[in-house]
Amino acid sequence: MLSLNAGFGFYVLGAFNRNYINTTGISLTAASAGATIFLLCSGIGGLPVARWIPTIGIRKIITVSVLISAVCLALLGSVTQAWQLWFLYLIYGLASAGFSLIPGSTMVLDKFVGHAPAQPLAVAAAGLSVGGAIFTPIITANIESHGLQITGISMAIVLLIVIIPVIYLAKPTVPVDEYQPVEKQPLATEHHEPQTELANHRPLGRAFPTICIAFGLLILSQVAAIAHLLTLGQERGVGNIALAVSAMAAMAVFGRVIGFFLLPHVPIKYLSLAMSALQVAALILIATGHDLPQLVIGAMLMGMTIGNNQVLIPLWVLGLYGIDRYAHLFARANLYVTLGVSLSPFYIGFTHQLAGEYTIPFLLVAGGSLVAGLFITTLPDVRSETS
Repeated sequence: MLSLNAGFGFYVLGAFNRNYINTTGISLTAASAGATIFLLCSGIGGLPVARWIPTIGIRKIITVSVLISAVCLALLGSVTQAWQLWFLYLIYGLASAGFSLIPGSTMVLDKFVGHAPAQPLAVAAAGLSVGGAIFTPIITANIESHGLQITGISMAIVLLIVIIPVIYLAKPTVPVDEYQPVEKQPLATEHHEPQTELANHRPLGRAFPTICIAFGLLILSQVAAIAHLLTLGQERGVGNIALAVSAMAAMAVFGRVIGFFLLPHVPIKYLSLAMSALQVAALILIATGHDLPQLVIGAMLMGMTIGNNQVLIPLWVLGLYGIDRYAHLFARANLYVTLGVSLSPFYIGFTHQLAGEYTIPFLLVAGGSLVAGLFITTLPDVRSETS
């Protein structure tokens, strides 16, 4: 589910927009604005999704969201004007939140109530990276060969025939009383308890905004590197810069594997600080790199952090606030982090225009990653294997 969510969404927006720019009168600025609308709406949509999970149920939310998303995909080829693109991306962004990491991670926690959730969450979140790696080249090639209309309809069909049967054929949530004491039964996400509403209004303290700021800065830096590394290399006349991009993608998979084995044994505060340090080093190398070896090393270090940060955010929320408040608070954290993601391309583009090259923009986001690390040092120690 998460592979299709990412592979049919965020990762292929560039391919969609390139087609609109080449085949319609939609400008680069308008298409980029559409991508920002999609990202913002996918974050905003997570808030009602989290609120509806205890009352409506995850399966119904996912089903409706997938149906709406399939309609949006089928209509991609009919867009000819900017306002149509913005409206379609708005609806698609809101709908995609219904089968995103918010319900996905909640389902994982529901299955592992009373058990260590870090590794299952890491496996589930891996679907985001896998979806981008597998589907992006396939969809891009199909758009070039068959056009966006046929490709969009095909994507809609795949979305329907894969996710909906799987979500209903999957083994239902095991009743909590089969493996939990009675006093822990309210922890199941499929069961709504009166205390949840009261719990959602308890003060969050400073830890929650600290998490949002820190990981917003970290992921902003990641998106900057992903979106601009190729252009940076070309601007500096570095040949075969695509090798650095490929190295980043490969190390993202390797880094996630390492994180999978470390999560049960290392406090998430130390892992989060390690991600911050790796990003600072990576961004400094990229900012000052004018030859391929240095850029490849920087890209590999950055790749180590990509994906792991996505897993650390829900683990922080779960460890500090518990499963009762998880879905609602993770949706809020996801929204704030999404703001950082959506602002990143504009921020790098704007600072690049002012500076005339990429050194200062990348040093600034390196500073942002350093600030993120300083914020993380103020958080309490929480072990990743929170039950």
